[in-house]
Amino acid sequence: MKKVLIFLILLYGHLFAVDISSALKVYNKVFPILVHKPTVRVYTDNQEYKNIFKQSKKIILEESPEKADIIFVTKKTTILEMIQKQSFMQQKKKPVIFVSNYRLLKYSSDIVGAFYWRKGRSQLLFIEKRLTDHNITLPKEYESFSVDEL
Repeated sequence: MKKVLIFLILLYGHLFAVDISSALKVYNKVFPILVHKPTVRVYTDNQEYKNIFKQSKKIILEESPEKADIIFVTKKTTILEMIQKQSFMQQKKKPVIFVSNYRLLKYSSDIVGAFYWRKGRSQLLFIEKRLTDHNITLPKEYESFSVDEL
């Protein structure tokens, strides 16, 4: 019984590592496209994603949203706090906001897209009008992930 339990724990750890690895590959491809830079400055308040992004050579973590090219949001409360503050959104060049949950897309028209998991599968979604507002053009390979509206 102990061997089975240990095997399941190791298997879960391996599967989780694969998810982190595949997620990082997506972020390494998508984030530079969104800001037209090879190296991207990202702000997130989620420690798990900070640990993931630290493994990337293309992503530099920022301590404040004002210095970031992309703000990566994982919680509704973070979006609501950002909307209340609005200070960094008044900057000349607004950062791109990207989320980790489909449901978060409805809270701000400044959110351009999401990468999330549903039923064990990764999902990538961009909102065309919001991309246009940020002067972002997706490469052909990503156009199928774009929708007109929610």
